[in-house]
Amino acid sequence: MKMMKRIGVVLVWFLVASCVSSRDVVCRSRSRAQNGTLVDCSHTQVTSLSDVDISGVDVSDVILLDLSNNQLSEWRSGSLSDLSSLRHLNLGHNDLQELDQHAFQGLEELETLDLSYNNLTALTSRTFANLPHLQRLLLDHNQVTSLGTDLFENLTHLRHLDLGHNHLQVLYNNTFSSLAHLNWLGLGSNRLQRLEAGAMTGLDRLINLDLSLNKLQLTSSVYPARVFASLGQLQLLRLENNDHDQNGEYPDNVFSDLVSLTLLSIDTFSDVHFGRDFAALRNIHTLDLSKNCRISRIFNTSFEGLKNSTLSFIYFQYCSLQIIEACAFCELPALDRLWFMYSYYQTPNHILESLYGLQHQNMTEIKLQSIGDRLPLYHVIDSHSARYLQQICVKNFTMSTCSIQRIAGNALAVQNTPFFRCVEHIDVSMNAIIGDASTLIKMMMSDGPLRSLALQDQIRFTITGAQCLVSGDFRCKDHFRDGGYDENTYTMGFRTPMNISYINISSIFPHLDPLPVNWTFPSAKHLKILDLSYLGFANCRMTFYGLENLETLSLNGNYCHNMTEKMFDFLDSLTNLSLSNFGFNPLFLKSRGWRLFQNVDQLQFLDLSRNDLPFTDPDMLRVQRRLKELDFSDNRLQKVPVNLDNHGDLTTLDLSHNSLSTLTSSERSALDSLAGRHAFSLKLLGNPLECACFNLDVVQWLWHTPVSLDGEGRQAANYTCTTETGEITSTERVMAQWMSHWRRCVGVQMFGIALSALLVQLLAIVVTFIVVRSWTQLCYAWKAIRRYRLPRRHHFHRDAYVVYSEAQDDVILACVTLREAVEEQYNVRLLLRDREELPGSVRAENVVQHIDDSWKVVLLVTRDFSKDEWACGFTVQQAQRSITDTMPDRVIVVFLEEPRDLPAMPSLQLLLRMVPERNILHVHRDTPPQHQVWKTLADLITTEH
Repeated sequence: MKMMKRIGVVLVWFLVASCVSSRDVVCRSRSRAQNGTLVDCSHTQVTSLSDVDISGVDVSDVILLDLSNNQLSEWRSGSLSDLSSLRHLNLGHNDLQELDQHAFQGLEELETLDLSYNNLTALTSRTFANLPHLQRLLLDHNQVTSLGTDLFENLTHLRHLDLGHNHLQVLYNNTFSSLAHLNWLGLGSNRLQRLEAGAMTGLDRLINLDLSLNKLQLTSSVYPARVFASLGQLQLLRLENNDHDQNGEYPDNVFSDLVSLTLLSIDTFSDVHFGRDFAALRNIHTLDLSKNCRISRIFNTSFEGLKNSTLSFIYFQYCSLQIIEACAFCELPALDRLWFMYSYYQTPNHILESLYGLQHQNMTEIKLQSIGDRLPLYHVIDSHSARYLQQICVKNFTMSTCSIQRIAGNALAVQNTPFFRCVEHIDVSMNAIIGDASTLIKMMMSDGPLRSLALQDQIRFTITGAQCLVSGDFRCKDHFRDGGYDENTYTMGFRTPMNISYINISSIFPHLDPLPVNWTFPSAKHLKILDLSYLGFANCRMTFYGLENLETLSLNGNYCHNMTEKMFDFLDSLTNLSLSNFGFNPLFLKSRGWRLFQNVDQLQFLDLSRNDLPFTDPDMLRVQRRLKELDFSDNRLQKVPVNLDNHGDLTTLDLSHNSLSTLTSSERSALDSLAGRHAFSLKLLGNPLECACFNLDVVQWLWHTPVSLDGEGRQAANYTCTTETGEITSTERVMAQWMSHWRRCVGVQMFGIALSALLVQLLAIVVTFIVVRSWTQLCYAWKAIRRYRLPRRHHFHRDAYVVYSEAQDDVILACVTLREAVEEQYNVRLLLRDREELPGSVRAENVVQHIDDSWKVVLLVTRDFSKDEWACGFTVQQAQRSITDTMPDRVIVVFLEEPRDLPAMPSLQLLLRMVPERNILHVHRDTPPQHQVWKTLADLITTEH
């Protein structure tokens, strides 16, 4: 009676749980700010304000309402009149097409209004009439075609106005005349073709004006004289990507009123000339000519209008430069930074020779990037090309991606020159320097002020070689000789500048021969960053000396399968260590990894990604208590590789693209503990997570954990996963149907447990009674059963494991012909490799498992079978071992060709001696499925002797 009551309680609980449902809430999150309530209704697919549910919130206390990224198509007057304290309203990314004249009535306290990314075409004079305190208005990415002169007349406190990405064509007089406090005006990416003379009237306090990406040609008919007369405080003006004419000149009396301008971005012509109209720009600091640059010739007089200015930075990009006269920069005594970038058809030599006018000046930076990179030749920088550069005192010099093949020893390293005495940072990376990359290092080894040297990426690898160096498959690196360990290890010294703090020589050699060398840096007391990545180290049995103050070391992309555990013993200050694609031996890392990292206890960042690691020692990093970022991505790990209890300061753990299918409760608890201490991020993308019943707690954890996951918002917890049936779904979909999954997995399970418990109790009573009364007889019966029990067909998962080669004809024969003739006709359960095995699984383990799971083993012997090492070698040996006294008929051999025509197969010959003649069949490859021979094969498989 008591047991029946228990079952009744369980049934009632199950029925109640099946009736539970959740009510959809449009506004997912509400939070309380210091001065009011913030309501977030974004990303909820709202189509009308009537769907917005903010019940339970004091509407008079709401200061922010976010309705962005929805499907709102209309906005009626007084829609939010109850929100009298609202200050910030976001309606961006909707489908609004029009606004009523009094759309925002009752929102007098509004300060920020976002209407961007809608479909508004027209705005009336009364649209913003009721917003006297509005300071920020975003109308970008709409379809507005014109602006009325009275549209903004009541917005006297407006400071920021964005009208970019609309369809405006003309700016009329007095459009912004009432915006006396406006600081920022965005009109970029419209269709503006003309400015009226008074278009900027009233913008006396404007600081930033964006007119880029329009159709404003640089002519007097488009820019009337003194059109910018009101912009005396303007500091930033963007006019680029308007005029696409190759030839022309700047209109007169247009820029003379911009006396406070500090940055000008403007289109250029083939023969650029900044004349007298620019003489008033005395405060200009930056001249950006990088957008829509059409300059082909720079003359000595090109910048004469700016000779009395404070111009310090000129930026040339994507210019088709052909001629630069020697004194082009003579008129710019304040020039401090000069950039030439992506001038593909000009040589770096010509650019260096144009520096004549900058001799004996003190400069911060000269940058040449991607100069002459598409010319069909390599460049040589000699003393003649660099003679003017040598006379410039510049701190930062860059000449990267310029197809430089050689830098002469007397080009940059001439002592007692201003360049040599001043240069602190040199970047000549991504060139094609061959033969003398080390010479460039040596000539910088004197006691100069050099602090950083970037020489990386000089060798042009072949495609195959490059793929090998960046791949995770270390088998392609077999040409790198491991080299035995030489007990007579010697030391190689590298002299560096006394003040140098950064050296990057990654990818400057195709590979280094295996050398038992210890590296010492006797003068590198200030060296902080050293990058030795992708140098093709074939032997890492070395130790670094003299780098006690080194903080960052990168050894990515080297082949260190053979290494010493003492490599990092003297890097006491190391905080960042990158060992991605390093070629670790997993067994070494598991057994001696703790010793390898024992002395780098200051580490804060460690990168062990792309090493094909299937496992690690969880306590390998037990000494690194200060770790903040740990990257194990792109490996084959099936569980969290470290003991998180040892790393309380960890902020980022990257486990993306591994083989994790679940997270244990202890792992989840440790992750939550880290998130409870500080902001913590976990990356899990690219793992084969499971959404099966046993893993539902993990799915729920992903949705509710305080840990920051991949992505943003709800998408951060959304991962691809598989169900018990192999269906591919997502964690978001599982959570959306949570009650259905819970009832299926938990409800039925609990009912089954209760019923099973009752049956177990009854069975226990019966068994106990029988055992007590017949103990002696049961003991003898059990011994007899154990002694004479033989394997039977029903004890196995499959009837036959079919072994065949990987040749296409053999695969078709096994997976098509044999399946139709035997499996479908005679209901024989076949195990076919190409149908059953998962990609990426271990083949040897699969073969052993398939034989253990099958009643019989069928070998399809062909000429291709004899060539297949797996089929004719390993699999045949395992089949031979499966023949026992209790199962002598375990193997069936089917010859699909005449045995005398097949090559000798020693392993098969030994097997044939153990196989009965009745289990050897001769079948022609083209035998139809209806032939009697297939029935014979089916009988041999299913027969139990």
